[in-house]
Amino acid sequence: MSKFSILSKCLAFAMAGLVMFSCSGNAEKKGFPTNKKEIMDAFVAGTLDESYVPAAFFIHFPGKDSKVGEGAVKSHLYYLLQTNADVLKVQFEQRVAKIKELDKQETWDSIAPLPEDYYRPTFEVVKELYNNVGKDVYILPTVYSPYQVARQSLGDEVIAKAAVERPADLKRVLGYYADALEWFVKSCKEIGVEGFYMTTQGGEMKYYSIPGFFEEQIKPFDLRIMNLCQKDAKLTILHICDWEGTYDDLTRYTDYPGDIVNTPLVLNGTPFTVTDGEKLFNRPVLGGLDRHKEIISGTVDDVKAVVKKAIADGPKGRLMIGAECTVSEAPIENIHAAVSAAHHAE
Repeated sequence: MSKFSILSKCLAFAMAGLVMFSCSGNAEKKGFPTNKKEIMDAFVAGTLDESYVPAAFFIHFPGKDSKVGEGAVKSHLYYLLQTNADVLKVQFEQRVAKIKELDKQETWDSIAPLPEDYYRPTFEVVKELYNNVGKDVYILPTVYSPYQVARQSLGDEVIAKAAVERPADLKRVLGYYADALEWFVKSCKEIGVEGFYMTTQGGEMKYYSIPGFFEEQIKPFDLRIMNLCQKDAKLTILHICDWEGTYDDLTRYTDYPGDIVNTPLVLNGTPFTVTDGEKLFNRPVLGGLDRHKEIISGTVDDVKAVVKKAIADGPKGRLMIGAECTVSEAPIENIHAAVSAAHHAE
């Protein structure tokens, strides 16, 4: 994918114009940022005018043609153009093959490392996006944890069993996946990418019965990849994902890197607000909207109202409006309304 189609080039050009337009309404305010990178820099630094609250929502684009290649590039650009989000998160859609017959030791022995550049197709999408709009908008590649990659190939039940019966084999395979992710992160940095969306799973309550699972099989590999992402980065988001299970405590994550933190909204049935998250992590937070509620099924006016309430109730100057995970079923007009309401917070 060395060349853009005419449509992709037009989308990139339109996006550049939107960046300028979206900031122009605040141009009369002395020192107000002039592009989305400067907006996010000021937000993280705590100097952004509170009349403008950054916002972004994320979706998985439908159809296999939107996962890699030029289709993925166009989908990301068009979505950014439609929503006017303040960052461009690049979805991580490559999967590893399912491994069968994992009850046999010879199968575990035969598992080999992934090719070093296994994630090159995703990297090429990142590269095209960075080359065309990365000057004005932070391009944030999504980086799954080694455990999340392992779920694709091994499955939850096999991982849980292996953590007890063959922990050395599980660590070896997690290491293989970490190697491939490391190549991806380093390659993104080499072309100038300055931030990442770092996501973790494996600390859910369903694994509490496995002694040392989080401490030995999850956290070391998380930190290996996330610390690499964080090094010399200008903007990183830590996403503690509850898509596959619930948590009852997030203190084990407080030493994880991430300039902004995105957490679940509920811990073991008890609400966990963005204010709670800001206090626990002592960092700006991304969230405020429930991915199951207004953003999916509400009207545009409903969405605007819940955004205004989230801003009013949330930590002042430390909240970036979003959801706790992807909102792929949300009408695009609802996402645009949420972002627009945040941008006109006063």
